[in-house]
Amino acid sequence: MLLNEMKIGKPLEIFITREGYHYRVVSKIEDVSKGRVCVTLIASKTRVFEFLETDTIDIVYREEDKMWKWKSVAGGVTTLDGEKFHCFCSDMEGESFNRRNAYRVFVGEKLIVQYTVYDAKRLREFDDVEELHSEMVFNYDANADVMRANCFRYVDCRAVLKDISEDGAGLYMDQKLENGDEVSFDFETEDFGVISCQARVVRRLESRQGSFKYYYGCRFKETSRNLSKYIYEMQRKQLRKAKELKL
Repeated sequence: MLLNEMKIGKPLEIFITREGYHYRVVSKIEDVSKGRVCVTLIASKTRVFEFLETDTIDIVYREEDKMWKWKSVAGGVTTLDGEKFHCFCSDMEGESFNRRNAYRVFVGEKLIVQYTVYDAKRLREFDDVEELHSEMVFNYDANADVMRANCFRYVDCRAVLKDISEDGAGLYMDQKLENGDEVSFDFETEDFGVISCQARVVRRLESRQGSFKYYYGCRFKETSRNLSKYIYEMQRKQLRKAKELKL
């Protein structure tokens, strides 16, 4: 598949590697042409995300049950009919991609997972106050950040990290979460120190693992820089062990 064969209105996943850290964002396809796809501007309020020349950018497109991936595309901002969009350029064909086939390494380590619980009623009330406040006061108010933070509560839950890849991880937990809920966790490695991960739940299954009630498939939003090195080293060790067993 080429970029201009994508359908307008479909989501596009964007994976960014910057200084060893991995980030994932999703945006809607707004325009396609030969060698280029444009998406809704990736921004937080008035701050537009800027791609750096040193970034490594991969994009993933899905249509029904098929997925394609373009590696190391060029990213930037363009203007169409007076409106700004983020755009990605590549003359290459996308590779057929199966996320579940991304190499996972077994971990089997106990850890503490933190997830977010928010007070929906309190958050709505705060948003109404903040909107009115923004119409009256133009100076930054640090108290507003504190008030918003109080709408959220962070809860720790025991878990087991079953396996991990560069795209995501499998977790066993007792707490019932929903697709889209976000979790974070740290785990200690022998050679690469502590690796921190932030992820979003994309799949929940009833668990048959010991006393844990649920198994979660999670897709990473952000990870620390040493994750790729850790996975490569674990893969190398597991392949070597498999070869030794065959001898």
